[in-house]
Amino acid sequence: MNTVFSNTPPRYHILTSCDDNLAPYLAVNLMTISRNLSAAQIDFYLLYSDISTKHLETLHALCESFPNLTFHPVPVPDPEPFLLLAKYGGWAKEAYYSACAHLLLPETVSRILYLDAGDTMVVGDISPYYHYDFQDNALIATGISYKLEANRLAPYQADDLGDWENCLPYILRGIFNTGSYMINLEKLRQNGLTLDEFCVLAEEVNRIVGGNGEKKAYWGDQGLFSAAFVGNVRYYDFDRFPDIWHMPYNFCLWYFDRMQKKPDYDPAIVHFAGAPKPWTVSYPFPAKRFLASPASRSLKELKFGQAEYYYLWHEYSLMTDQALSQMGID
Repeated sequence: MNTVFSNTPPRYHILTSCDDNLAPYLAVNLMTISRNLSAAQIDFYLLYSDISTKHLETLHALCESFPNLTFHPVPVPDPEPFLLLAKYGGWAKEAYYSACAHLLLPETVSRILYLDAGDTMVVGDISPYYHYDFQDNALIATGISYKLEANRLAPYQADDLGDWENCLPYILRGIFNTGSYMINLEKLRQNGLTLDEFCVLAEEVNRIVGGNGEKKAYWGDQGLFSAAFVGNVRYYDFDRFPDIWHMPYNFCLWYFDRMQKKPDYDPAIVHFAGAPKPWTVSYPFPAKRFLASPASRSLKELKFGQAEYYYLWHEYSLMTDQALSQMGID
């Protein structure tokens, strides 16, 4: 029996979207991806409409300096519909751009990992998450809200959208976290999903809940996408770990709001959700290009267990700053 070993490195497709304000911090995220997925080849796609040429050129130059990362900026041709989605849900319109990923990305890309641009970082192997079986679902995600059935947690289903009192509010708050999720681009293309359908859904939800300028109809892209894909999401490792605290590939730092111990797993994707954004914190000897001016938060404010992730982000920010400085980029 002959055993054949392949020397072909794994290939990952990763996606994000952001505006010009977040674009500088994306550089740090790219550094974490390149360093911690060093054995892989990565195609990184950026959906954008309002990012300056300077910031795009900086990101492109940084990616060219990495041996394993190819940068693909993808302009969104018509941002107007996304203003409607943002109107009813809040957050910048760019947060909703992944709704059209299957329409804008190459058809050769069948699955892709979406990461929030500024407040996530890759710190470990993503292969188990990236290659998890969709089981014909549109998304793979980390669940953050479940219903109770026969004293057991169970995922919400499409029929629960009709329970306006007991289920719909939870769905619109978000049944999964959108800091990190896998998109089944092939399935969405086959289904013919259009951006108009998201707009119709947003209008209908707003009508049902009576949203207005102050009261939003849903919680950003997290709420809208939860309503759009409820019943069409596979929750990572839910069969083995049916709870909201198991989130190795979208480790939200609000974990430490309740937990006074480190997780039993090693997070591979960290999300600065429910905690200060890392560029707002004051560090010793900071890379000034990656800090809000002035930095408004102290490391002393952080909850138990959170600080190590901020120090790690700070370390990657220094690496990124050094790389850009060596290229002569201010």
